[in-house]
Amino acid sequence: MKKLISYMAMALACLSMTMVSCKTEEPEGPDKPGTETPTNPQEPDKPAEPVLPKDSTTVYFVNVDNWEDVFAYVWLFATDEGVFPWPGEPATKCAEKFNNLDVYSYKYQTDKADMILFHNKIGLQSPNVQVEPNKPYFYNNVWYTSLDEILENIVNMHNGHEYVDLGLSSGTMWATCNLGASTPKDYGDYYAWGETEPNSSDYGINNYKWSLNGDHNNMTKYCTDENLGKLDNKIQLELEDDAAYVNWGGDWRMPTKEQIQELLDECTYEKTTQKGVCGILITSKTNGNNIFMPAGGYRSLFSNYINQHCVYWSSSLNTNDSRRAYLLFSNLEETSLIHNYNRYYGSLIRPVMSKK
Repeated sequence: MKKLISYMAMALACLSMTMVSCKTEEPEGPDKPGTETPTNPQEPDKPAEPVLPKDSTTVYFVNVDNWEDVFAYVWLFATDEGVFPWPGEPATKCAEKFNNLDVYSYKYQTDKADMILFHNKIGLQSPNVQVEPNKPYFYNNVWYTSLDEILENIVNMHNGHEYVDLGLSSGTMWATCNLGASTPKDYGDYYAWGETEPNSSDYGINNYKWSLNGDHNNMTKYCTDENLGKLDNKIQLELEDDAAYVNWGGDWRMPTKEQIQELLDECTYEKTTQKGVCGILITSKTNGNNIFMPAGGYRSLFSNYINQHCVYWSSSLNTNDSRRAYLLFSNLEETSLIHNYNRYYGSLIRPVMSKK
């Protein structure tokens, strides 16, 4: 019995030694502290992390003034640094129109800019405006969430330009802005009577389209006196010479002397100031609606009277003196229809349209 126990003890001892021997030969794993993970030369390199694009913002510009080209200049307000040098980049013309107007889109890197202005690269531009989150549509200097929202806010609209119903007997609607202006307080462009583009040099007789060789007494069109030019007895501007129609299209026209007189008869007018700009506020006696006409004066070789006079062309010729035409005039105290301004002077235009 003792021998059997002795043999069993020896067997257990050998088994224990074998197990210890196997354990010491086991290689240490990579999780063992103090050891380095072996490198497998056959293992391929891990692919580089993808570079994600920066967030971008797309804005849309409704081209209410029918600019031939639309550019966008964007910058960061905090640094006043543009993303691209002036004049910025051209916006992209969209396939669809809005209210018969072209719509342009422009995409930029969101974190690089928070300010924008749109311009036509030849002098006309929108105000500097801050981009508004969730309002990507820019129309008449206001941001909107969608084109549908614009429609909801521009009930009185024709061919891309707003008008006011003053309840006038003739049904004449007056535009809220001058020709060439973006807001009611802006002067806009100056035009000689019967010309459809602003004068690029000066408003003197030598540059007038309808004067022969700069002769004040020799009108080549719109003349009722053969002593003052080529007699044609035309007393109302034809559409091809109506700056409002040529520039805004649709039913927009320069007002006749009768429409100006109606405005004066059926409205009140008072001197006022809007955002630092002097002018007259014309208010309907019928429905209380009003329009503001800034005192942009006029352009000639000798004077302008900016911030002192309101001078707005009609489309009507002075039949007693073909060298002159009718206009609305105000010295901010008195407002009236007058007919003694030279046709070659540069004056402002407030377009009208009729709904009757």
